[in-house]
Amino acid sequence: MIRTVLGAACAASLIAAAGAFSPASADAISDFYGSKRMTILISTPPGGGYDVYARLLGRSLGEYIPGKPTIIPRNMPGAGGMVLLNYAYNKGAKDGTLLFTLHYNLPMYQAMGGRGVKYDARKIIGLGRLLASNAVTAVWAKSKSAVKTIGDALEREAVIGSTGATSNSTVYPIVLNNMLGTKFKVVSGYAGGGSVFLAMERGEIDGFGAYSYLTLKSVKPDYLTQKKIQPIVQWGPKREEEWSHVPTAVDLAKSGVDRAAMKIASTGPEIGFSYFMPPGVPAARVNALRTAFNTMIKDPAFLREAKRHRLDLRTADAAYVEKLVADVMAASPDSIDRLRQLMVVKGKGARCQDYTAVKYCRKKRKRKKKNN
Repeated sequence: MIRTVLGAACAASLIAAAGAFSPASADAISDFYGSKRMTILISTPPGGGYDVYARLLGRSLGEYIPGKPTIIPRNMPGAGGMVLLNYAYNKGAKDGTLLFTLHYNLPMYQAMGGRGVKYDARKIIGLGRLLASNAVTAVWAKSKSAVKTIGDALEREAVIGSTGATSNSTVYPIVLNNMLGTKFKVVSGYAGGGSVFLAMERGEIDGFGAYSYLTLKSVKPDYLTQKKIQPIVQWGPKREEEWSHVPTAVDLAKSGVDRAAMKIASTGPEIGFSYFMPPGVPAARVNALRTAFNTMIKDPAFLREAKRHRLDLRTADAAYVEKLVADVMAASPDSIDRLRQLMVVKGKGARCQDYTAVKYCRKKRKRKKKNN
């Protein structure tokens, strides 16, 4: 009797599994996406790394999704990517038509109890990753600060441009100041990485707080080939081969708790340019989108398209990027407490408009008046 019941249960399971991949199921996915337009939200202004790679995904992914939907890019910058994530998590479409970039420090920001968080990074649904590479804190080679190494940064001030208060471009130099005693002066409020680069090239600031190594190779190749920037610190799990002489933040940590904190802070670059969906998307559509992504990143036609645009790829699947987020969210209380200490801004912060034309700074959002 037991054998009969088990046999029947196994047979039912096989039938159910077969049904999940039946032609009828595939037709339902194709019918749904064939009548829809998708959106990919981008957490920065046009032109930077997040934008360039998200647009590559938007141009390409639809060809691999049943029904071949058009994917429309929409930029939604602000607060180091938090404006987008709060919107996508709470108001974004949960039917499988919305994808978004994740500013990679936002899981860490949530784990630290940061202000303004209206999302739970543990619940967003991974699609996959196109690129990961170390971030770098760097100084313009011709900067008047004459800072060339981490040792110089301990002795001399360098003015560093950054974007939102929660962005890695702001967080990383502040962490170095508090952990090591560097003299980086952080000027926040720039509209995006492009505005920071422009201010640096004009000599208004000395360097930038963080930018991806491989993205620099794509959008600012002359910075590397002509050695226009001087890398000071890398943020990532290990040193990039080209910068084998430049220490990582983990290398510079002097205590066990600081090393643990720096490993959390350095997980962000490994998340890299990963793409997610809001919670609540039906499982069948999640599976269809993940299958499309995994097929796309192995297709020679897509690889040629990326190469044509000089865009390097270091891809990963949904399970890997979700695990990276989960690892940050599961960090020990001691390491999170240490990160909080290292991110305290001492003294009055500098403002973008004090160094650069206002048009290159982020526009202030108007506060809505409360009804009495």
